[in-house]
Amino acid sequence: MTFSAHRFALVLFAAVLAVWAIVMVVLVRGAALPPVASGTLLAVFEPGISEMEAVKIIAAAKANVVKQSGFNFAWLVQSDEPGLAGRLQANGALGAYRELPINIALMGCVAIVDKRATAFIN
Repeated sequence: MTFSAHRFALVLFAAVLAVWAIVMVVLVRGAALPPVASGTLLAVFEPGISEMEAVKIIAAAKANVVKQSGFNFAWLVQSDEPGLAGRLQANGALGAYRELPINIALMGCVAIVDKRATAFIN
């Protein structure tokens, strides 16, 4: 049986991609906030969710929309009532995360630094 260099490269690429996907799932699940978390959170829904459905879930969790991210499935929401992360997940969100300190503009490798992040630079 001959094993060409191209076939080896494809198998290696597939293996690296599979390991990367598994590691990302573990890391993203580990970064999710506990159900008792509240404040300003990044609510993540299933990709492909409509804006109307996302807003219904946010409203059912008794949260206010701060802004929508560049994607329909990620919204910045706020509520000071304890348990926001748990309410979001109970109503259909995949998870809730802390707000990122930078705004990412997905135009190549451009990132716009937030005021909070510039405090660490000076």
